[in-house]
Amino acid sequence: MKSIKNAEVVLRTLLDADLRPEKEIFMKRFNLHFHIQALDGKTINKIREQASFPVKGGEKQVDDEKFGALVIEKACLIPNWTDGQLLEAFGPTPIDVIQKRLLAGEIAKLSNEILALSGFADEDESIEEIKN
Repeated sequence: MKSIKNAEVVLRTLLDADLRPEKEIFMKRFNLHFHIQALDGKTINKIREQASFPVKGGEKQVDDEKFGALVIEKACLIPNWTDGQLLEAFGPTPIDVIQKRLLAGEIAKLSNEILALSGFADEDESIEEIKN
């Protein structure tokens, strides 16, 4: 009887859960909040592939800086890194804008927050797993 009730609770929770959780992250240097959303596994896999490059022995290695910038581009609702004014000033791509406007620690902070919101609880371990 307990497992039937548990199954009902699990089903109800799955039906009611946010598909893409969102969160505001305070960025101290800018004195404002960035609005981020979770990413699904398919998107993270595409990002990992985009940020990978071949190394000796047929292996692939992830460019951490590019990976972080791509995660931020895909998950940030505000700011919109594809905004024409940002691209004109710092482009030509959203990745260029992110890498020119954010410091390395800010990129790490935002990408870690996005991955945590996406369900990767232990950020340090999860980031390494995602990249590899």
